[in-house]
Amino acid sequence: MKKILLTLIVLFSLNSSVVNGQIDVSLTEIKTGQSTGFNWIFDTYNINKKVPTIVITWSGEFCMECIDLINRYNSCDLSKINIITINIDYEKDLDKVLAKGYHLKWNKSFNFLGNIGKKGGFDFVFNVNNAPMLVYIMDKKIIEIDFGLKVYPYFLVEKGIINDVKFIWNSQKDLNELAWSYYKNEKDVTLLEEAKKWAIRSIELDKNYNNTDTLAALHYKTENYTEALKMAKQAIEIAKASKIDFSSTTNLINQIIEKL
Repeated sequence: MKKILLTLIVLFSLNSSVVNGQIDVSLTEIKTGQSTGFNWIFDTYNINKKVPTIVITWSGEFCMECIDLINRYNSCDLSKINIITINIDYEKDLDKVLAKGYHLKWNKSFNFLGNIGKKGGFDFVFNVNNAPMLVYIMDKKIIEIDFGLKVYPYFLVEKGIINDVKFIWNSQKDLNELAWSYYKNEKDVTLLEEAKKWAIRSIELDKNYNNTDTLAALHYKTENYTEALKMAKQAIEIAKASKIDFSSTTNLINQIIEKL
């Protein structure tokens, strides 16, 4: 976590002229089949240079976590940040991967093939064996490159990098994880009440065990024990139907009963 935070502090605080990095590789836009050099992407596609950019590599063969990460960003308000995705599967696997249609849901990001194994492809410059690789860019300059770090959207809100929860308002996972983080780390009742709103919004988007349990926990921490018990029971019902372990919620119910 310290490494991730340091990366993001560097990303959003350094002047872009300090690190003069560019990527001289050829990419192909998935949607149109148009080829372009990475260094020309911002101008060719009119990408907003005034907001941060994160490049995320992905593979349909060996990195489902990459796909989940990109899905979550595409659920967010991407007027506040640019997301560029680059597929790093080899040509022999490409048709099979694209046929699965992961990228068809990514309407808010800029999506490219890395032309892996070809002259001037993404692997001509970078090791593509580890994914996701995240490249952080400001003003068309590379600020930082990391492998395997999962910087989920809620993290940007939690650390104040994007100071607006509306950024993740349509991502049920990120709203829930932000609310859960506040449950774990905050004591201020006002902040915990805000976290309840995020958990409720997450439930509105997709009611599941995790966000229902989160809301129960937040009600407990704010001493609203009747609502806490109600939501905890709902969480257990969902868990039973989904065959999910709910021992932590059972423990929460025992704590709630002691307070009633």
